[in-house]
Amino acid sequence: MSSKKEEIPVVDVIYSIFRDASRRKILTLLSNMKFTADELTKELQISRPAVEKHLKQMLDIGLIERKADTYPTLKYIYTIPEPGVDLISNVKDSIDQFITSLKEEYTRRLENEEQMYLLGMSSKERYEAIKDSYTSILEKLKQ
Repeated sequence: MSSKKEEIPVVDVIYSIFRDASRRKILTLLSNMKFTADELTKELQISRPAVEKHLKQMLDIGLIERKADTYPTLKYIYTIPEPGVDLISNVKDSIDQFITSLKEEYTRRLENEEQMYLLGMSSKERYEAIKDSYTSILEKLKQ
C-alpha cells in the first residue's frame, strides 16, 4: 500500500465543480460581477462555511481568484480570471451544441419511425412507445 497520497487529476476536480449546483451558481454569479463570500452566502442562501468550501475548491485549481480589498475594512473579492471565463464559455457552448444535436437526432428518429408506421413497416404499439420515449427526452432537453 502506498503511503503517498494519490492526487486527483484536475479534470476530475473540474467535473466535480460543474456537477455541483451551488458551485455552478457561484460561477454564474461571478461571471457577471465580483462578489465577497458574505454576498455569495446571501445570494445562495447557504451557510458561510459551505460557500467557503466551494470557493476553496475552485481557488485551488485557479478557476476563480481572490483579491484583497482593504477599504474601508479588509474583505476578499472573488472573480473569475480570463482562462476560467474561457473554460465556462466553452463548456456552455459544448453543452448547448450537444443539446441541439440531440434534439435534432431524436426529432429525426421520431419522424423516421412515424414514416415507417404510416407505410405499414412498424406497429402502432412500437410507434407509440418510441414516440412517448422520444417526446419525454425532448421535453427534458427543453428545460
